[in-house]
Amino acid sequence: MPVIVQVGLLHGAVLCALMTALIAFTLWWDPMIWSRSGPKDLQALVGPPSAATVRRKRAGGVVMMAILVSVFGHASAEVMARSTGGFPALEVALAAWIAFQCFNLWDAVVIDLGLVVFKPRWAFIPGTESLPGFREVRWHVVNYLRGFVGGFVFAGLVTAVAFAWSLIAA
Repeated sequence: MPVIVQVGLLHGAVLCALMTALIAFTLWWDPMIWSRSGPKDLQALVGPPSAATVRRKRAGGVVMMAILVSVFGHASAEVMARSTGGFPALEVALAAWIAFQCFNLWDAVVIDLGLVVFKPRWAFIPGTESLPGFREVRWHVVNYLRGFVGGFVFAGLVTAVAFAWSLIAA
């Protein structure tokens, strides 16, 4: 297996573990944090988040950014350390895309499906567990496809930041 694929898969696994922990914690802490990411029927039912939820969402966002910077910064550094010359833009982008897609697939299949099938009470806003939007396969597939395409943009951003960092560090 090519080294770049290994780097992408390893960092994707780490990303899955850390993001799953963060998502589970924030759902337990305040499920309203994720209300704007839910199906339209959920958003219509629960309305806008409270000021306290917005503060919690920001705190979760800071942790999420720290996870993303750490995982993708380490992946980029590992790819650049293994490079034999010049900035390995394609390799950094590919490793970042693979890692991102690992989480994108994990999110769609394990996290979303797990919520739909098992419906843990702590992860739902009271009264929303049986909304039909969560059971719509189309909604989950569309979100996965958005992540698939968005992964290219994200990989480009990671590559640009890694390149800028390589110029500063040189």
